[in-house]
Amino acid sequence: MKRFTILSTVLILLAACVPDMRNNNMAPDSLGITSLENVVDASVHPGRYVIGIAKSGKGQTAATVLVSQDAQQGKALVEQYNAEHNTSFRTVPQSLYSMDATSFCFSEKDASKELTLNWDPTLMVSLMGDSEDYVIPVIISSGSDQVKMQQKRSFLLVRLYRSSLAVNQKTITRVIQKKTVEPDKYGNQPPLKKSIKLDLVVSKPIKGMKISWPVIADNSLIEEYNREHETSYTAAPQGLLTIDTPTVTLENNAQSCTVGLTLDMSVLLSGGELPQFPSYLVPVRLNTAEATAMINSKESKPQGLTYGNMVTYVSIEWKETKLGFDVERVWGLYSTAASAWSSNITGFTAAAERNVTLDGENIYIAEANTSKNLWAISLEDPGTYRKLPVGTVQTQGIFYLSCPRVVPNTNSEINNGKPVLVVSSMDEGDPTLYVYDKGTESDPKAITLTTWAGRRLGDTFTWWGSLQNGVLYFKDFNTTQGTVTFWLRDKLGEQFYLVGRVKAPELTGAGAFFPYPENASEGLATVRGGEDPKAWYVKSSKDLNKDSGGDDAPTVTELDSKYTDCAFRYFTLKGKRYIAYAKQEGSSAGRLVVLEGETSESWKQLLDNPRIVYQAAIQNDTEQEELSAAPSPRKSENSGMDLDIWQSGNDVYIAVVKQNVGLSLFHASNDQ
Repeated sequence: MKRFTILSTVLILLAACVPDMRNNNMAPDSLGITSLENVVDASVHPGRYVIGIAKSGKGQTAATVLVSQDAQQGKALVEQYNAEHNTSFRTVPQSLYSMDATSFCFSEKDASKELTLNWDPTLMVSLMGDSEDYVIPVIISSGSDQVKMQQKRSFLLVRLYRSSLAVNQKTITRVIQKKTVEPDKYGNQPPLKKSIKLDLVVSKPIKGMKISWPVIADNSLIEEYNREHETSYTAAPQGLLTIDTPTVTLENNAQSCTVGLTLDMSVLLSGGELPQFPSYLVPVRLNTAEATAMINSKESKPQGLTYGNMVTYVSIEWKETKLGFDVERVWGLYSTAASAWSSNITGFTAAAERNVTLDGENIYIAEANTSKNLWAISLEDPGTYRKLPVGTVQTQGIFYLSCPRVVPNTNSEINNGKPVLVVSSMDEGDPTLYVYDKGTESDPKAITLTTWAGRRLGDTFTWWGSLQNGVLYFKDFNTTQGTVTFWLRDKLGEQFYLVGRVKAPELTGAGAFFPYPENASEGLATVRGGEDPKAWYVKSSKDLNKDSGGDDAPTVTELDSKYTDCAFRYFTLKGKRYIAYAKQEGSSAGRLVVLEGETSESWKQLLDNPRIVYQAAIQNDTEQEELSAAPSPRKSENSGMDLDIWQSGNDVYIAVVKQNVGLSLFHASNDQ
């Protein structure tokens, strides 16, 4: 015990002789603004902005920070910054804002303080106008030689910006007909309630404030609407359209919020049947006069906001059920002067949609870019949507995802025997095919399509037959090999090889081969967009579903010019043949056209002697005799326009998209 005590005493004495080295590797205390940038953006509307000031280092020295109140010093700083960075910032007059402190005292251990700028949003907005070049200069300095100021962090320019808000949907039409609300022949009652969502979007998020607006049905606007549009709408009966979000709130720093509505069609029924009713109009208005804001947990009034469209006119129309072939637009999303139609899908990149497909539940659109975004949009309600899992999608190619298609499937071990969503990449080389063989809740299987040559494939693709016995067609953008083909034959391995090609047409551009339903080797070929879009009848001399290898001598006949810039789909209903095609009408308009023919006629005869039974615009909601050619306020950035169909018995759904301009869902049926 005595030996242990002596040893402990010696160790204590030695430790007392060793200096404390723990802080030697830390920098001396210094001061600076916490922002890593010298220019920060601040929303003008909250009327305040908080700036962090930090003391970093060993934490052994007290310090004082001085906040400059010299207007001339601030103005000189802005002028110097403009000269050095080629900017044109203007200094906010010091009389329009205040600072909550002129100095801060840091103890040895203090690490941070906050400086708050305050201003009147109304006065500041009056100064700014439409400009976003006004800045508030903040300059700090050290009050002691012992603690230095970090020069790069000794000033901050707070650039003010304004926000505008608008509801995306200006008009919404819901058409109701007897067969959609009355029980079927088996007594099954269809759903009588439908959800409608309105999207309120803000041009720039407002950090530091959340805003709420009452949502009301304002029937006082009906008379003015009728006068301006030469219509005769009446107010809807109580309960037909209810507002599920009586107060909508844009959260702090949010980009959008949603108003929920419910259309209850049971209100229109009498004795279980749907009598004819007048056209109803419900103006749904966000009451900006009663808006409230929460700033720093205190309620106030939002000031200085710019409002765009804040009224959505929801019309409910009667449609008489007709015997025979009938088409109705189920819903449509259209561009506005401010945004593309895709702004209705939060997170969707504008100008990224080129192709579309669908099944009995959803429309599928892949963003043609490098975002890996693949969207499923509900057929029932376009306000219900989700991103699909893409964990296996590779980071390669021009576009990581480009074209989706829903492919028939008869193998119960693949997606439980249900049709399969297949999506291609776009590449100058070997594209990748992503097969959702376990459904759209799981990541897809990635398959490499090997071509042995560098060529751009994947702008779009088409499919004939099924996964078990079918052909996949890729148009070569660079024309050297025309259309190349692949067989998967139910064996979803890691790699598949090109099995053939149709060396026609040899014209540069994105395009597709649209085979007839009965023949994998005959159909229409198109090149869409570009300076000289074309379309042809093409008949291969080989059976593309049985023979592999090239086909350098197909029969090619150019189609009439009215079919250029089109995408085609074929279907049969109740003994009639139909061709639906999407027709480009320049960069800012397009339409869906449906042709009808007899089963005794070939598909070629239907095109040679077209009998149009339905037309509809894609840039707005007009159709048939009222078909409008008025252009969309937004244009396509390239030749992106596509359609696809989904058939279940005597019901056919047609999805049509035109990049930036619009997305519409149509329902075709034949009750004869």
